[in-house]
Amino acid sequence: MKKLEQLVAQLDFVNQLLLTRVSLESNVHSMQFFVQIESLNQKVSLAEKGRQVKNACSPNSSEKR
Repeated sequence: MKKLEQLVAQLDFVNQLLLTRVSLESNVHSMQFFVQIESLNQKVSLAEKGRQVKNACSPNSSEKR
């Protein structure tokens, strides 16, 4: 019976490790997404400051105000 209790405890521990890993990986993906959004926001801000905003449909053209 003691071995069964040890096995259950080990399974609980492994389950907790897996849940922690999944949570950490989810956080990494979220952070990467927000870093990309922030980078895009900075590029747009710089383009607006330079009064050059590229047309999303035609990346080679730009409009000057």
